Amino acid sequence: MKPVAKRRKENIRWYLEHISDGPGKWMVPIESSSFVIGRDSDCSLTLQSKWVSRHHAEIHKSGDILWIRDRGSTNGTYVNRKKIRSAELLEPGDILTFGKFEFRIRSVDSIRDDPTEITSSMDLTEELANLAAVEPRLRKLLSERAVIPHFQPILSLADSSVVGYEILGRIPEVGLPLSAAELFDAAAHLGCASDLSALFREVGLDVGKRLSGSPLLFVNTNAVEMDRTEVLVESLRRVRHTVPSNRIVLEISEKAIPDILDMERFRTRLADLQIGLAFDDFGVGQTRLIELAKTPPDFLKFDISLIHRLHLAPKRLHRMILTFVNAAHDLGIATIAEGIECIEEKDACRLLGFEFGQGYYCGRPAPIHELAVP
Repeated sequence: MKPVAKRRKENIRWYLEHISDGPGKWMVPIESSSFVIGRDSDCSLTLQSKWVSRHHAEIHKSGDILWIRDRGSTNGTYVNRKKIRSAELLEPGDILTFGKFEFRIRSVDSIRDDPTEITSSMDLTEELANLAAVEPRLRKLLSERAVIPHFQPILSLADSSVVGYEILGRIPEVGLPLSAAELFDAAAHLGCASDLSALFREVGLDVGKRLSGSPLLFVNTNAVEMDRTEVLVESLRRVRHTVPSNRIVLEISEKAIPDILDMERFRTRLADLQIGLAFDDFGVGQTRLIELAKTPPDFLKFDISLIHRLHLAPKRLHRMILTFVNAAHDLGIATIAEGIECIEEKDACRLLGFEFGQGYYCGRPAPIHELAVP
């Protein structure tokens, strides 16, 4: 008999509960940040009905916020049985109507039998065998420092000039997971996630110091490093000596920010090394404005889920983001919009007061030989 383990679906917070009359009650997880409902087979939710258009409507997730827009459907999209004109914010319990289908918005917290935990069979023997195959390759990568840093530009939204780069770790194909999440997951199981994170950071900065104009260099941390800040500070001290002229900014995910007292001490250590601080993924974690005021970072990077299709979002969402942007500026924090993928998103961010932007529209990650160097 195979062992049984519980796995958690981390990213699913919202569900559509089918409530139309008759048999066939079911629930659909809203898994993607752009969830399309329609008659076509390529939709996230396919509804076979002549009353439903091929691409009828689209639900978007922006952090913990949910909103819907009609895609020009023939029969319209209804929220609480009122036809929407363009886009509307959604709340738990709202009723959505597409043709003759009706759904209720459910949050994961409101579902009695918690669907975020599902029981599945795992062949632990196979999993251990996979880790055993990965371990020597990962140890070799660490010892040989065989990583290839890539640099993604961060632009000023006022004039589109490059002000800095985020350093992203890449590896050659050596039988290791190419996905950063999978690679770090394997490293965590083998107890070397902090070593891998430090390697990406140190090699990236050593290479990045060759970039023209001494731009800002943003480097990342892994959550496990926040439990061993002395080791992290030692890594930063090493790179500060090897990269003396660039301004370095350390990114910490909002979801991994330690308690405020530890953060205050850590902030002081960074200041001693003349290293800036950025809170990453803002809008999907737990940071509140009062915490930002107590220990303000130098930069606040708004999560991609808040920026995706922002130009199509309801005005109320614009007002909410504007409130956070203005509050950050009042605290002396520079704001960066992450995940900008089109000129419309860039223009919307600029109008809301964002100073800087990052994303595929602003520039894709590239190795240093594709960038300007002296």
